[in-house]
Amino acid sequence: MKNIIKFSALAILTIVVGCADLDEEPVGTLSPEGFFNTIDDVNAMTDGTYGLMASSNFYGSGLTTPLLLSSDMVDNGLEFSDYTEFSPFLVTPTNSFVSGFWATAYQAIATANTAIQGIGLLGDDIDEEDKNIAEAEARFVRGFLYYHLIRLYGNIPYIDSPDIVDALSIELSSTDEVYVKIIEDMTFAFENLEMDSRGSVRSRPSKGTAASYLASIYLTREDWQNSYDMAKWVIDHSGELNYALVDDFQDVFRESEQWSSPEYIFTIDFTGNQTGENPNPATYENDNKIGPFTGVEGGVKPIRGWSMLVPSINVYNNWDTNDYRLKVSMADSLILNDDTDIVRPFTDFEVARPHIAKHNRFVGEGRTTAGWRSDFDHAAFRYAEVLLIAAEAGNELGLTSEAIDYVDQIRGRARNGGTIDFEGSGYGSYAPSDFPEDVASGTSKDDLRDVILEERRIELAFEFKRWYDIVRRDLGNEVFGPSGLEPQSNFSEFRYLWPLPQGEVDKNQNFVQNPGY
Repeated sequence: MKNIIKFSALAILTIVVGCADLDEEPVGTLSPEGFFNTIDDVNAMTDGTYGLMASSNFYGSGLTTPLLLSSDMVDNGLEFSDYTEFSPFLVTPTNSFVSGFWATAYQAIATANTAIQGIGLLGDDIDEEDKNIAEAEARFVRGFLYYHLIRLYGNIPYIDSPDIVDALSIELSSTDEVYVKIIEDMTFAFENLEMDSRGSVRSRPSKGTAASYLASIYLTREDWQNSYDMAKWVIDHSGELNYALVDDFQDVFRESEQWSSPEYIFTIDFTGNQTGENPNPATYENDNKIGPFTGVEGGVKPIRGWSMLVPSINVYNNWDTNDYRLKVSMADSLILNDDTDIVRPFTDFEVARPHIAKHNRFVGEGRTTAGWRSDFDHAAFRYAEVLLIAAEAGNELGLTSEAIDYVDQIRGRARNGGTIDFEGSGYGSYAPSDFPEDVASGTSKDDLRDVILEERRIELAFEFKRWYDIVRRDLGNEVFGPSGLEPQSNFSEFRYLWPLPQGEVDKNQNFVQNPGY
């Protein structure tokens, strides 16, 4: 059974912040001086941030749905609300999801800042090493939150204290300034966290988690040496960290295997034991909507859904059918809810395209038939990505042979085949195969760069990574052009950034809207 670590999030937040806007005064019921007496008090505050990460405005859908739609792999199926602006690049500064994610991220940052402040309020009788570990966890969370914000909005307010004297005096910090702070937080986390996370759960960070995120951050900054060094550290210590590729790719996305999976480095933990018939969708914890959003309208439980996030047909047609990962990642047939009990091809779906299957095939316990508020966790970071980061950074450093080996490890796992034992799907067991082949020895540095980026697209498909890859590698004009998987005539490079929420710009004269909006 899972350790439920997020139940206190909303209760804890009444201490920190009762509002979403940066210019409103925090509302509190307890003073920090009276609340923080033990390390457990600090950790309880940090636990509140994990609840916000699993809320509807964050990994539940408010962050993850726009990331999917902004990529070149997912399009609007059945249209719904302000989400429809993301895929065709028509997002406006008044988009409710632009402001909703912003608000939730800064609420979580306020919570992390309060936890960090609480460390200084503990007595001298508390062991300094324990203080450093607790601070490291809270600072990891803060760095994690800012890492998302900086990539989405560009110049943003950097707030590192829960005490804001005059909110309207807050200014935007440059991306370079914020990245310095993010790296400082993640480095402190790496230096002070233990090899195992608190409670031995992957939804809290360990030293390996911090190293993995440092590798990713340096990769985004094109600091190839530091990126390679951090990824290599994780690989070299994978045994101590209990990190490995699982044998069957499907098991990465099977709820029953997730909690103990050595492939998971950092997870967003959802639980399906929620109650209440009509909770507030903007604040409800554990509200994982990605399963039903990607599920088939008119399908059968648990893959049934609303066909809102549907891959472009080119994504399916350009994916080699010999690749086991295609079968795990997408569903092209299913028993429909039409009383026939016949497995139907995707051409019979209401939205006649193959659908994403990673998030809705094996969801565990769910409160609704569509897997909504299910036990299915999101893999915010897994070991396969560490190997791909080491390959990409190593290749840029001229370590081509080593980089090829990392890619081949991932391809080797794909060749294992496995079992998709989902009743009514037309899928079954797949024997080991010769596809995909190892990367050809002697592949040039430039060609290998393309191979690695394509491997990331396939291996991490629909895991909320592709948009970030498009931005950091400046691939927009290529992938959204006429020959791309999902041509988009409205794409312009200013769309690499979301607009700042217009409400924030209107209230604070120090905020300047991103160019183009």
